[in-house]
Amino acid sequence: MTTQKKEYSELKKRALLAKHRLKIGYWQQVTEKKSTELTKENGGTIMEKLIKDEIKEKFERDMNKELGNTQVLKEEAFFEKVCKILDDDEDTINPIGKLIERDVYDNLDDVNKQRYILELSKKFREMSARYNKELARYKM
Repeated sequence: MTTQKKEYSELKKRALLAKHRLKIGYWQQVTEKKSTELTKENGGTIMEKLIKDEIKEKFERDMNKELGNTQVLKEEAFFEKVCKILDDDEDTINPIGKLIERDVYDNLDDVNKQRYILELSKKFREMSARYNKELARYKM
């Protein structure tokens, strides 16, 4: 009997190599290596860095509140309004309408009304992101 060596097509060879990589856990090693590279940043994990940044932001806000910075006080009052809206119902139909200060809005012309609405919506997005971030941190 003669031993015949099987000739595999290129596709079959690649399939066998892929099967071998799966058996030895090659792709698990690659994904684990990538995830550890992504999570390590400047000697700490990304989560640690985010927490440090959040604590720093809160400290700066608190210091500015204590110093009586009117801009920060206005932002915090606005944030409290946003929190109240999101606490009542996260899927509020018209949150911007609830945040509009009518005495200011009614005295504006059409162009400035649009600008006011756009700025208000930008602030709302920022504050709702902050709300969600703080909510997620407290749930941990």
